[in-house]
Amino acid sequence: MNTVDMIHQLRVELWKLTYTQWKTETLFSIQWWGMIALIAISYAIWWVLVDKRRLSQILLFGSFVAIQRIVMDIFGTNTVLWSYDIRPTPFFPSPFENDFTLIALALMVVYQYCHSWKKFLIWTGVVTGVFSFVLFPILITFGFLKLYHWHIIYSFVMIFGLASFSRWVVLGVLNIQQNAKDK
Repeated sequence: MNTVDMIHQLRVELWKLTYTQWKTETLFSIQWWGMIALIAISYAIWWVLVDKRRLSQILLFGSFVAIQRIVMDIFGTNTVLWSYDIRPTPFFPSPFENDFTLIALALMVVYQYCHSWKKFLIWTGVVTGVFSFVLFPILITFGFLKLYHWHIIYSFVMIFGLASFSRWVVLGVLNIQQNAKDK
């Protein structure tokens, strides 16, 4: 058996174990229901707060954040820097809790209300700090997240950086769009 076939066989075995663990230990557990409730509540709060007149712009920003977070999670879980032990779905990584919901939605609210770079950077630091130094330790305590070769400060720096990069890209796109309208 060559290396590619061995990797495939190990992935098949990992999928079987992951799915069995999710189906027998995670699905419909108290933690699972809590996660589902947190996801639903987060979207409901965001929907009430979001400026519907700027919805496409805010969603563009949130999409950049979510895509970068997914790339970060794929890298981190595939290189065994961390793992998510309780997930809403059995897939690796499970993007709904952190990538599509909590972090992306919170940073979209920051983006919406912070029109200057200074205010954006301050509030991004606050929100990223709350996620990195408060929420992540809570997720670790309750068994949702395990860190292996990763420090929380790395998450802070990366999320802060990707939020700043996302804002920079969106403002650039809006500038290009405005210049095209002016012609």
